[in-house]
Amino acid sequence: MALGGIALGANLPAQAINKSTVQIKDERTCGVAKKGQVACLSIKRTLSMGSVKAMVRPLAFVQPMGGVAYGANQLRYAYSITQKGARYKVIAIVSAYHSESAFQDITDYRAMYNLGPMDHCTDPKEPGMVGTILTAVPSGKAPCFMQVDQKGAAVGYAQTDDEGWAQETALDIEMATAMCPNCSILLVEAKNASLDNLNIAVGSAARFKNVRSISNSYGGSDTPEFKYPAYAAATAKGIAVVASSGDSGYGVLAPASFSSVIAIGGTSLQVDQLGRWASESAWTKAGSGCSDYNKAAAWQPIFMTGCANKLTADFSAVADPSTGVAVVFEGGWFTFGGTSVSAPLIAGLYAIGPNTGGSPAAFTVAHQDQLHDITQGSNGRCQVLYWCNAREGWDGPTGLGSPNGASGF
Repeated sequence: MALGGIALGANLPAQAINKSTVQIKDERTCGVAKKGQVACLSIKRTLSMGSVKAMVRPLAFVQPMGGVAYGANQLRYAYSITQKGARYKVIAIVSAYHSESAFQDITDYRAMYNLGPMDHCTDPKEPGMVGTILTAVPSGKAPCFMQVDQKGAAVGYAQTDDEGWAQETALDIEMATAMCPNCSILLVEAKNASLDNLNIAVGSAARFKNVRSISNSYGGSDTPEFKYPAYAAATAKGIAVVASSGDSGYGVLAPASFSSVIAIGGTSLQVDQLGRWASESAWTKAGSGCSDYNKAAAWQPIFMTGCANKLTADFSAVADPSTGVAVVFEGGWFTFGGTSVSAPLIAGLYAIGPNTGGSPAAFTVAHQDQLHDITQGSNGRCQVLYWCNAREGWDGPTGLGSPNGASGF
């Protein structure tokens, strides 16, 4: 018996892994950030027994050798997401370098989970398309996929392709489309991983008509926000600008530390035998903390004390590779984790949700009863206990909690 691609009657927990016989390898896809640059925050998990690697089965409730890889329908069911959005609602994904396989990746992902067709609105094979500055979703019935450079021009195949960032891109666009399958996706590719160029890409995304959210699944050293004004400018337009909080435990990363950015932390997600949300705890490697440079966000509640500056995170979703997600990249299926999972999931909900004006983050704070309050888990040691330990209400690793439906966004 199955429900929405979920095999019922199976027990999910990653505790089923027999660590004495199964080897677990978690690999950062983008390595360490160079000076002046950021790193993507995705982690690829591989399970093996000797020379035999476990193959990810996209529709399986429990993966071979006891691993976990939630598919789109499982994520939607676990987080009680029933809405599907609309073509004119646009989710912008900002990434670095180029991914030649992006459209095929999202097409394969949507086909696996019966999310429906998606138009290719920036097909480089179309005469005159490459280099054309785009500003809106073309007319049509199906949701639209658009791939542009950091200035907003349609990209061709002759671009620099970085495999690590291309995997990051696949993860981002697939998590966004999982949450909001009828929304259009705008992929904006910065020419490299510098915050200068990513700032330009965010500005281009914000100029695009009907962009409801901008997802940034990357981070670097905490830095003053005024150097990168595009994030605040996008937020001022009512766009939900989200960023991953980090994958190295307690500590602050930019742009999540910017006062205009919604910082998204990470959790370990457990579901029951029917695939329903059962519990969540703070992921041990989710980022959190107090910015050294940037003032507190306007939406942050007054009970978040002990720091006069921006505290991360604001909200959260699944990020632990041991309760990871299924991702297709260049025809192969993989398990991914990291707060690169949680940020585009929340971006998808901001596109699909009911908030249509004002501050998106303030809307969620006002509707925090629509979130799962996460009270267990820790991401390290810190000077203020709840900056790194989950508790009732706000805490550093999980913020105010994870989605319980889309109405809080």
